[in-house]
Amino acid sequence: MKDTSKIVLDIISNIVLKKKRKLVKPEAKLREDLGLDSIKMIAISAMLIESGIDVNSTDNNVDLSRIETIQDVIDIADEIVNKGK
Repeated sequence: MKDTSKIVLDIISNIVLKKKRKLVKPEAKLREDLGLDSIKMIAISAMLIESGIDVNSTDNNVDLSRIETIQDVIDIADEIVNKGK
């Protein structure tokens, strides 16, 4: 079983600026706290797909524009992984 929380936290840690890495926690707001823009959200999506969590699948219907926190990303990743069981 995948540890989606660790996968998401690792991915986002690699995307954010080095000075903001200490802020990478489930409750952190992606745009306000971490400064992520739409391009970085696409990068997160691509990295999730590479790790086997296909957020772009038509079966999963993920609206990235509605995601506000890291916990939102973790919840979506968990849902996709559990759906595939």
